[in-house]
Amino acid sequence: METKTVTIEGREYKLLRYNKEWVFPVITTYEHGLGSPIAFILLYLEDESLELYTDVTVNLPECTRSAGCQFINTNNNGEDIVDWLENNQFGKRTGKIGESGYCTYPEFNFYAGEQYWEYKQINEELQ
Repeated sequence: METKTVTIEGREYKLLRYNKEWVFPVITTYEHGLGSPIAFILLYLEDESLELYTDVTVNLPECTRSAGCQFINTNNNGEDIVDWLENNQFGKRTGKIGESGYCTYPEFNFYAGEQYWEYKQINEELQ
């Protein structure tokens, strides 16, 4: 796991490498859905600021999911995003699938990942 620490506006950010970009995971929750569904976003380093790179998760309120789990937006990010999440210890695949329209999305257990908890705490401290 390749990391880099940068300081932006007096705050320190631990960045990870994804698709040739330095990214910072933002972990929050969606406003709608049972159990405060996890929202996972990547920001990328652009000059001296962080800009939106991609929404990693997709909220599917009509699909049942387990506690600590969310569906991964492979439609916009490709299947390799799930590998990246596992390789960077953000959690594990559950083997379940959520469907919306013509797309299917793998369910991912974030609670099973060490880095999920670390970045969740970092995000809470930054707010």
